Amino acid sequence: MDSTLNKAHILIVDDQQANIDILNDMLEMTGYTNIKTTTDPRSVVGLFNTFKPDLILLDLMMPHLSGFQVMEQLGPLIPADTYFPILVLTADVNPESKTRALAGGASDFLTKPFDLVEVDLRIKNLLNTKFLHGQLENQNQILEIKVKERTIELENANRELQVLEQAKSDFLSIISHEINTPLNGIIGFIDILKMVLEDPEHLEMLDNLDVSAKRLEHFAKISLLITRLKTNNASIFLENVGLAQLIEKGEYKFKDQLSSSGIELNVEGEIENSIVHGDLYLLEFCVDSLLENALKYSPQNGVVTVNIKTDQAQTNCSFIDQGDGFSSKAMQNLFKLFAPGEQHVDQNEGLGLALVKLIMDAHKGEIKVRNNSGAKGAIVELVFKN
Repeated sequence: MDSTLNKAHILIVDDQQANIDILNDMLEMTGYTNIKTTTDPRSVVGLFNTFKPDLILLDLMMPHLSGFQVMEQLGPLIPADTYFPILVLTADVNPESKTRALAGGASDFLTKPFDLVEVDLRIKNLLNTKFLHGQLENQNQILEIKVKERTIELENANRELQVLEQAKSDFLSIISHEINTPLNGIIGFIDILKMVLEDPEHLEMLDNLDVSAKRLEHFAKISLLITRLKTNNASIFLENVGLAQLIEKGEYKFKDQLSSSGIELNVEGEIENSIVHGDLYLLEFCVDSLLENALKYSPQNGVVTVNIKTDQAQTNCSFIDQGDGFSSKAMQNLFKLFAPGEQHVDQNEGLGLALVKLIMDAHKGEIKVRNNSGAKGAIVELVFKN
């Protein structure tokens, strides 16, 4: 620190050469090596620009320009938020002069005759303060540069991410289209073959092929929808949607499964007031997915209950099955896309609940999942804000 301070540029301004000589000798004896002096206050501005002092020792009472006037001239030259020390050395003991000097830009004030030891200590303190201020300014500048660099990096990363997300969305759109087009033909010919073939073994093969084709068709649609929802590219068409009507429609879709499994579907609660604001296609997907899961994991001849509750704040639609419920591991992976994990109890795999959550997020709603306390089964609840 002493080595750094000794290299500081110090400017002495006093109209008395004797005072300058004393101060100059003292500074040289204490190790300062860059000293400039002047007896003409009119030259201070020029020296400030060329010599670039780190500290000015300034007399107040001088001909041509007073120390007060010199500080007025220096004021506009000193950058804002920059610490520049001026040590006033004067024979004027008037308290008003001291106050005026400190208010005009002086950092410290000593009256003549002064103690050279005290002058030396004041100079060291002022230079030390300036040095620390300079370090802080440098750190702030470095930090500002780092922030700008990091901001540019983040902006570039975001642009790259947007390009990648768009490329992924475009890719899945193409894949979905290319899968759906041939699948339409495959599924159509399967239906025709079912009508013309009579061999039970062949019909069983067609049933398996039909299931696989429809599963692939479902995957193509669902993967595209997931991509659009995750990249905020899905078109949400808001309208009044009746949950009771969606459930009734879903019951019709799964009538064969209900009949073959002997499962009873009960719809309870405030059915007539079950109107929510949302996208009909997306909400129909949610209801169908939750109905399908409830039916799939309920026991033979069991009961699936759909309960609707509504008030001024929200509408809740719960799907309650009588299956084995969710295991703790399954609970951790419910909303993860393609999460490896147990299925429902040991079959909870796929995209259904993950996509339902994305759809509810897009509607500013919630999906809540819990096991039915005190009874078998699970409860999956959709919460819509009214």
